[in-house]
Amino acid sequence: MSGFPKLQPAFTVRVVIDAPMAVGGQAGSSLVVVPMVSGTVKSEPGFEPALDAELHGVGYDYIHNDASGSNMRLDVRSQVKNNDGTVFAMYYKGTVALTDGVKAILGNSADAKTTDYGDSFVTFTFETGNEKYKDLENGTYAAAGHFVKEDGKTIVEYKVSKAVKG
Repeated sequence: MSGFPKLQPAFTVRVVIDAPMAVGGQAGSSLVVVPMVSGTVKSEPGFEPALDAELHGVGYDYIHNDASGSNMRLDVRSQVKNNDGTVFAMYYKGTVALTDGVKAILGNSADAKTTDYGDSFVTFTFETGNEKYKDLENGTYAAAGHFVKEDGKTIVEYKVSKAVKG
């Protein structure tokens, strides 16, 4: 179909999250902040500019639930450090469907299992002062995510693609 973009696999983001902190709110749904305590960003083979980065410090996910209780609205701010020392601000926004599987993982249920991709869809943006990575700042990135239970940790994993000319 003419005019539609294609998606180029770009990188995988894996973030270990900690227990949520309820903040409350002035109006509407209450704000919950979820610390992201470690993580990685790894490029797919052949994607440029190549990333092999780790979460640098702690990032935070600012979450509001829809009034219906069926979705979470994410607003993530974090920073990653690439293997060449370049630091990036990494942001993503999107929606997570609060399926039974997602609720089980986020509620630390004993029967929680890794969920399928597609409960979460987000868009990524980046900032950096390093000219070598300016193409990363100028790209448009979409991702499908899921939740992983691994070694007692809760991990959010995203498969991220770059929108390219169709």
